Amino acid sequence: MKTTPLAVFILSFILLLSGCATSYDTEKSFWSFGEGFDVVQIADDSWQISFVGNDMTDRALARKYVLRKSAEIAQAHGYPYFALTTEQNHRDAIGNDTLGFGHKDWGYGLGKVENETSVIVEVTGLQDKASMQTTKVYDAAYLIDHLTW
Repeated sequence: MKTTPLAVFILSFILLLSGCATSYDTEKSFWSFGEGFDVVQIADDSWQISFVGNDMTDRALARKYVLRKSAEIAQAHGYPYFALTTEQNHRDAIGNDTLGFGHKDWGYGLGKVENETSVIVEVTGLQDKASMQTTKVYDAAYLIDHLTW
């Protein structure tokens, strides 16, 4: 069987992508294998933001991504501040590529469990810092200027 340069390129590209954390600019879609951002406006001043990252994206990086996205959305809609009214941050085992055999309750084989990190927040845009005293209020411009990964 002859290997074409295109096949080598595609395989190399897939291997390259599999070794990197999910990037900040990834939107959740069929083509991103369900990874990336999904943003839904749930009120005039509120949004639900979810981010799913691959095996190489840890919880801290995923949270930074969501904080940055929250700041960008708040600022784009005229809110200099925002609060996370709810937040969930998980790292879950999502798959097991196993080759093996089993008998009744026992299974034998080799496999790899992959993990994905997911963060879901509800963000409320605020005009001033004092408008929400029960939760941490973030400065959108500060986060956009200073948050790095």
